[in-house]
Amino acid sequence: MKNVNTIIDDVVENAKAAASAVSKQAAKIYDASKHRISAETIKRAIGKKLIELGKLTYKATTQNEDLAEEIAKVVQEITELKQNLAIVKEHIASIKNQKICPECENKVTKVSSFCNICGHKFEDEPEEEIAEPEVVEAEPVEEVKEKTDEIVAAAEEAVEEIAVDAKESVEKADAEEAAE
Repeated sequence: MKNVNTIIDDVVENAKAAASAVSKQAAKIYDASKHRISAETIKRAIGKKLIELGKLTYKATTQNEDLAEEIAKVVQEITELKQNLAIVKEHIASIKNQKICPECENKVTKVSSFCNICGHKFEDEPEEEIAEPEVVEAEPVEEVKEKTDEIVAAAEEAVEEIAVDAKESVEKADAEEAAE
């Protein structure tokens, strides 16, 4: 009977490991989704700032006004937004086990030595810790979180069911063995 108990223990452990793997994958999907939404929010903000920059430039040119300070401020804001976007893109690539080519912004696997688009040679640099970008919460993130929570709950429920079935099987086998 020890072999049956050992087998059932192994099944339960494997089921728990599977549930843990599903949970980790769901967390990765959730994290990547949050950052994609953040990237889109930053892109929209950049677009608005570019429109503002265009209006200021047009006004300065057509009305012969000195708006250099306002233009410089908007340019600085756009630069900062683009830097934040680059950080978010790096984080998304990291989650997907990728890196971004500094020349053409193509995504390649982390182990790549060259970019398959532009041929850029990646230096053998120690992997840097990517700063956690500030994430802008949006409604779709909540939907992704709900789905992630549902997946995790379903995995935990499946592990429980397997454990209960295994226990019942052991008890039934013990009862049959005792009856013989």
